[in-house]
Amino acid sequence: MTRFTNNLRRFGLPAIAAFTFVTASPAQAVDLPFSADCRQFSAIPVAAPNTGILFRKNPNSAATRAATATVFAITAAENIEIPTGGASCFFQVLGNDSYCFLARGSDQIVNLNAVAGNNHLGAPACQ
Repeated sequence: MTRFTNNLRRFGLPAIAAFTFVTASPAQAVDLPFSADCRQFSAIPVAAPNTGILFRKNPNSAATRAATATVFAITAAENIEIPTGGASCFFQVLGNDSYCFLARGSDQIVNLNAVAGNNHLGAPACQ
């Protein structure tokens, strides 16, 4: 018998519910590597109750906060800029699109982290 089946017999339905809760998270973080030709991109679906995407420059340092980073929304054909002065911004959007990390103001910005969610922390709006 496996550990899962042993726990299932011991705990029953709560074990299944806990397993489902842990494995089925609604929003997954995506790392967008720098890709000036947009050949490396990722789909980021945004559905209610989420209201947009939080983009974050990596690594977070004084040099990267002083530089801009540009994300390109492929289907919408729209540039999204993470401005200077901070490590992250919130882009309000609903729907499915693919995004690539198109331009950077500093070679020290290695990649961008992106996750669908809500702006509960009050990140500035992307430009």
